[in-house]
Amino acid sequence: MIKHWFVSGLLACVCAGTLFAGPERKTYDQAIKGNPNDGIVVFLYGPDWEKQSAKLLETHWKNSKIKNACGGANLVAIPLYQRPNEKEKKEAAEKSKGFRRGNRVRSIPAIILQTAEGEDYYVICGDELNRPAEKVADLMKIKFELYKKRRTIMKQAERAKGKAKARVYGEAAAIEGIFPPKDTVKIIQENDPKLEEPLSARAVFDVYKLMVDATTPDNKNPNKKIFTVDEALAQCQKLMAGDTYTAEQKQEILAATAGYLRRKGYDRNKVRKMYEEMLALDPDSIWGAYAKSAIEEWCKR
Repeated sequence: MIKHWFVSGLLACVCAGTLFAGPERKTYDQAIKGNPNDGIVVFLYGPDWEKQSAKLLETHWKNSKIKNACGGANLVAIPLYQRPNEKEKKEAAEKSKGFRRGNRVRSIPAIILQTAEGEDYYVICGDELNRPAEKVADLMKIKFELYKKRRTIMKQAERAKGKAKARVYGEAAAIEGIFPPKDTVKIIQENDPKLEEPLSARAVFDVYKLMVDATTPDNKNPNKKIFTVDEALAQCQKLMAGDTYTAEQKQEILAATAGYLRRKGYDRNKVRKMYEEMLALDPDSIWGAYAKSAIEEWCKR
């Protein structure tokens, strides 16, 4: 009878989703030292200066769905005071020891999703955080699943070398919806300097280096080599070929090329076709919206 009661209770916990909820730690140091496989979830808030913080601490941070959203991740709430008394100052220093606020935390309060190593893989703040707790929990679950996918891929990087290592980092960086692994660009450039792997080229994509710099004069360096129109067109054609770059990256390439050609007084109809090609790649992206306005502004027939 006791055994039956225990099994029934266990199943109830599983169905409720509470069995695997990560424990809330008192300090960040405790959270990361536990080396949780599912990472760490940090709630960063301003108790004495940010009005939403106190509200979200109650409605969101203490919500069971949010606590369960990232599996067994360790949880920790870290206060950021502006005018702390001595007790608050000591408490905040103890809670935040070892924590480093990344540059992707652009507003407070924020829920920061981290790997077991303390690397941010997503930050929920602003409009994404100012939604019902259930919606925030759903978003956290989505990001957590993407992190688990990345975590599986990154296991291959431990023994990989050369282009194989670059390929793993490129594959991890290609997961849309979370931040790429730390030092992705550096590691890819070290292991695949010629960017022979398509995923390598995609992960380190920089339209400035590929097109903008070579089409922008420098008043401080009048001898700087600038693409001719033909060279810019050839470079664009080369970069657009195949499936090395994503649709959005190709839109950036086209935008940079079309902008240069427009400034050079190139055939307006041909520039318009570039913007139309941008639009066709993804009309719903920010570059699709830019292409629409560019056609209206500069390419009227």
